Amino acid sequence: MRKDWIITVILGLVIIIGLSISGYLKLSKKDNTNDQIKPSANATVAGAASYFAEDAKVMYFYSDYCHWCEQEKEVLAELGNEDYKVKPMNVGENPDLWKQYNIEGTPTFIAANGERLVGFQKKDALKSWLDQHK
Repeated sequence: MRKDWIITVILGLVIIIGLSISGYLKLSKKDNTNDQIKPSANATVAGAASYFAEDAKVMYFYSDYCHWCEQEKEVLAELGNEDYKVKPMNVGENPDLWKQYNIEGTPTFIAANGERLVGFQKKDALKSWLDQHK
């Protein structure tokens, strides 16, 4: 009876470990070497202009799993309707960006002159800051 229980536990652990390794291998095969950073599919709002532009002078560091980035998306959509644009820098899809630009949290905005604006920004504050960095 005791041998049956031990074999069942060992078999269960082998299955769990096998599934974990399989999942890890699938995730590690994802290509993160893409140097061209593309806006995510949800970068536009229906009927609104996109707020992402590759030639924008302000970089916007975000991730799709960041709560505050989701809130910032609404602000950016409003500003996008006023022709304000930011360059998308998705640290979730491009983890090397964290170290490359010394990003400590998202959302983060970095202007061409190196000035930073960190954390969620309300529309008026972000609009004013973007106006200073055109």
